Amino acid sequence: MLWLHRFDETIVIALLALLVAIVFLQVASRFVFKLPIEWSEEMARFIFIWFCWIGCSYATVRYHHIRITAHFRIMPRGLALWLLRLGDLAWIAFNLVVLWGGVLYLDSILQYPYRAMITDINMFWIFLPIPVTFLIFTLRIAYNLLDPAYFERSMSEAEREAGEEVELAQPGGGAR
Repeated sequence: MLWLHRFDETIVIALLALLVAIVFLQVASRFVFKLPIEWSEEMARFIFIWFCWIGCSYATVRYHHIRITAHFRIMPRGLALWLLRLGDLAWIAFNLVVLWGGVLYLDSILQYPYRAMITDINMFWIFLPIPVTFLIFTLRIAYNLLDPAYFERSMSEAEREAGEEVELAQPGGGAR
């Protein structure tokens, strides 16, 4: 899976660079040359959609997604680990529902195609990241569930520090 991490990282960097270049080109052409580029705003929006979804996928495997876990530090480790895994299994179930809905939506776009107004891009390509990234989310969450350091990596740095302080403040000095 290391190749997928590098692939995501490369794609996110490339999309961000492309997004910045297009927005810079639009601003320069509009305010310096007084000739706006019609397609740049729509393309920037489409690239931003792809950037956000792939960035979310990348954050998932790095354990940087939004998750509140500080309370797990004060629970017995077995219970906390079980609840973390239960939450991730619920997340996988949600992802599969969105994935299926995304596939159905893409199928409807293929049956009844419509195109972007300015760039004339088939909207299939704009909505494609929904099922693709939710499939990748699901695979990444499953991969994380098999990680031996799952519990420790699930905690953010601030939550780790807060949890250590809580453990030290408990009677017995944090011994479990």
